[in-house]
Amino acid sequence: MKLTNNTSIFLMSLLMMGCGGGGSDDSSTPDPVVVAVEEPVAEVPEPPVVSTIVEPDPNATYESTADLIVSRKFLLKPEYALAVSYKNDGNRNAYLSLCTDFTDGEEGIKVNYNSCLLRTSIQSDYAGTLTVANDKNRLVMAIWYFEDMKNPRYEVWENDTDANGVRTFEVN
Repeated sequence: MKLTNNTSIFLMSLLMMGCGGGGSDDSSTPDPVVVAVEEPVAEVPEPPVVSTIVEPDPNATYESTADLIVSRKFLLKPEYALAVSYKNDGNRNAYLSLCTDFTDGEEGIKVNYNSCLLRTSIQSDYAGTLTVANDKNRLVMAIWYFEDMKNPRYEVWENDTDANGVRTFEVN
């Protein structure tokens, strides 16, 4: 065991000496001197300010995305705020559902209640603000009165894409 340890130590020392060291270099060539040279920097011209408003052409075909023209009212926001209010005349007990997925056909409005952004029961007026995904431009409010749960009242809201700030959905 002692012989094995001694042999291992000797081999490791030999390996360390063989890989390291570098010694001194007695060459008479001096090391090169690095000199920094400053070159004048050219001024970058400012792009011209475009003062004319160009409206996008919906039928245009573009070569690259750099050619695209975007409408000034287009905002790249994933969502918008919607102020929702319901005035409960008579203070009837009701249940409100505000949903994004619905169809409005000959048989009336059919709502996918799995798409609801708001579900709440109320005894008086309701007022609140919701965050709605930007691709949802139509919403439906289903108002279920507790005394007549088979016949909900539906109110449909359509987004005003020209509106700035908080949009409102008011039901009286």
